[in-house]
Amino acid sequence: MPTLPRIGIDLDGVLIDHRDHKRQLAGEHGFELEPWQANSNVMDRHMPRDVYETLQEALYTRMTPLAPPVADALAVLPKIRAEMYIISARRPYSVRYAQEWLLKHRIYDSVPAERIFFCGTGDEKRGYCERLGISIFLDDKVSVLDALPGKTKRVLFDEDDIARQLDVHNRLQIATTWQEFHDIVQAAKH
Repeated sequence: MPTLPRIGIDLDGVLIDHRDHKRQLAGEHGFELEPWQANSNVMDRHMPRDVYETLQEALYTRMTPLAPPVADALAVLPKIRAEMYIISARRPYSVRYAQEWLLKHRIYDSVPAERIFFCGTGDEKRGYCERLGISIFLDDKVSVLDALPGKTKRVLFDEDDIARQLDVHNRLQIATTWQEFHDIVQAAKH
């Protein structure tokens, strides 16, 4: 019997859709953003650093439980035939909000609690991928994917078509939907 691939999945921006909340918070601070400008790879370019950090604080705490899932994530996640892990960079005080969201949306039915890891920074995800033997990792941040081990297939979740602006097609695989990610996992098995 073939072994299942080990898949790593980011949480924020991949399972949890913060885009509307980002735009709402930015507007409250006087910054009107187009939907693509709320993408985590470019958002900090459209406002001062202190405002960006203030938004992050609200997003990853009180607003997390209110955020919707990314389109089709809840339908496709259980269909992926793999040993799945969620590896999320969150500050310790914000983890409980993420756990509340995971419980509310029954993610534990697809990814058991013992396969969900919270680390302090995106750079720490590399260590988790190495220790867990992650063969495919899905994240919405180019910088996180660039830091992963070379043997890990790196997939950028890109609903906003930001990959074109950042010119990353030559080094990352792109999934614009959860169904595309499912298809990437299926193709990797063959």
